[in-house]
Formats: sequence, structure tokens, C-alpha cells
Amino acid sequence: MTTRLTVPVFKRHTVAIVLRTTCFAVLLFAGCYSTPVYAQDRDDRYDKYKERLRADSLLLNRRRNVIKSDVLGVLVGYYNVTFERLARVAPRSLVVTAEYAVFSYEEFDFKGTSIQPALRYYLTKKREPPAGYYAELFMIYSDYKVYDNSQGYGARINQLGGGIHGGIQWVIAERITIDVFLGGVYVETSIKGYLNQDAIRSFQVVTGVNAGFRF
Repeated sequence: MTTRLTVPVFKRHTVAIVLRTTCFAVLLFAGCYSTPVYAQDRDDRYDKYKERLRADSLLLNRRRNVIKSDVLGVLVGYYNVTFERLARVAPRSLVVTAEYAVFSYEEFDFKGTSIQPALRYYLTKKREPPAGYYAELFMIYSDYKVYDNSQGYGARINQLGGGIHGGIQWVIAERITIDVFLGGVYVETSIKGYLNQDAIRSFQVVTGVNAGFRF
């Protein structure tokens, strides 16, 4: 014989109401307690998102390019153009200089080209690059031709080397740049032609003043 424990209908209904009321109260209390914390976390995440979005927009709108030329070189027959590209976040830039030289000295005619890639690192933390003090490592390759009008002969001069220089760059009205630098370069020079010589190794001082435009 099986014994069953039966609960009247109205008692089961009362138990169900009590359970539902208890669960609702617990959920309501938990929601009231956790809402301020969740809202605070949500506000913090929103603020961080706005800061990141603002920083990204500043980086996108930042003028990261500078084109300039050595104003002193023009006076002695050196014509160059330098392009500087700033890194997105780090205080460094890639600098490439292309140069064309043409001038005459007594009976010699001289002309040629050179290319100079460089990596620049800005040292000033109080200023935003491309403004401030910097140090720069560079390489240089030159190909020149010289002609002796008195002898009627010519020669070809090749140079390959590398060096370092430092300087400071000012930015005026967020557009105009003035770049002053001083440094040294170690080069190996080879001469081919009527003046055939073994490679000549030498250290040279380099200096200049570049004026440019930031965009």
C-alpha cells in the first residue's frame, strides 16, 4: 500500500505566492544594490572611451609631415629638399634628404646628387614633436662629377658614410619650422677618372639651417 502526502490546493497556492514574493524581494534588493556600482562602471568605461576617441582623433588630425630646405646650402650651390614623417605616437621620425649640387670653382665644374636617410629621436618631453631638441642617426650616399676645364679631363667621385648630429627645431604658428643642426659624418670617398686614387676615409663636420612647412 502506497502512502501519499497530499497538500490542500489553497495551501499550495499560498506557498507559491510566498516563494514568488521572496524571490522578487531578493531580486529587487540585489538590483537596487548593484545598480549604482554598474552605473559607475559604465560611466568610467564611457569616460575612458571618450578619452581614447579624443586621443585617436588628435592623432588623425595631427600634422605629421614636414618639408624643408637648407637655406644656407643655396648660397654655395647646394639645393636640397628634406621630408620628415613623424611617427604616430612615439617621439621619433623618419627623415629623407635629397640633394643636388652644381657650382664652379676656378677651372673646375662640379655637379652631382646625394641621398641621406635618417632616423630622428626627439629628446624634449615638454614640447610636442616636431618641436624640440633631437638626435639623429643618418647614412649618406653621394655621386658627383667634377670636370677640369684647364686639362680637359673629368672624374667621378662617390661617397658612402654615416654619422650623427643633433639640433633643435622650432615650430611657429603650428606651420612654419626652423631646424638648426650640427654634427659629424665619417665617409669613404672613391675617385675614378684621371685622378684614380685609393679610397679616402675622412671625418667631416656637417651643419645647416632648414626652413620648412608643416602639414
